[in-house]
Amino acid sequence: MKITLCEKPGSGKSTIAKSLAEEFNLKHYSTGDLMRKIASEKGYKIEEYMKIVGPEIDNEVDNWVKNIGETEDNFIFDSRIAFNFIPDAIKIYLDVSFEEGAKRIFLKQRESEKKAEDWNELAQRNEDRWETDRKRLEKLYGVDMDNKENYNFYIDTTGKEAGYVTKEIKRIVGTS
Repeated sequence: MKITLCEKPGSGKSTIAKSLAEEFNLKHYSTGDLMRKIASEKGYKIEEYMKIVGPEIDNEVDNWVKNIGETEDNFIFDSRIAFNFIPDAIKIYLDVSFEEGAKRIFLKQRESEKKAEDWNELAQRNEDRWETDRKRLEKLYGVDMDNKENYNFYIDTTGKEAGYVTKEIKRIVGTS
């Protein structure tokens, strides 16, 4: 089983991906974790690094994703673009309003990211970063990650607990 999760920040992707990986005995991969690791190794927070990085980092990460998709099975990938590189995966898009997403993650901000003073600032930063990533990936690959037609399933997690969303994904994956 191959699953890709594309998500807006704070949709519950990481929590859900980890739960599904455990439930279905899948490996869990995250391009965000890889990008934060690379940025940290170079002495940057992820937001700073993404402003200065060139296409070589996209190529490195994308080749990593493609390789896993071609050589492995039984994994879940949380990534904004993995759906594009793993055509035989079950592709799921997790949506959430930027405001609710920011409220969910405000108290659990990562050390690898610049701290926001309040959830409103975080919501704006998340929306700006999403739009920057969306435009960059559309330019690179001609694919709009907001286009719901790219996915097998779309779930709006606004107002829903992670456990409910996980159960819904387990239900739809079990019927795929």
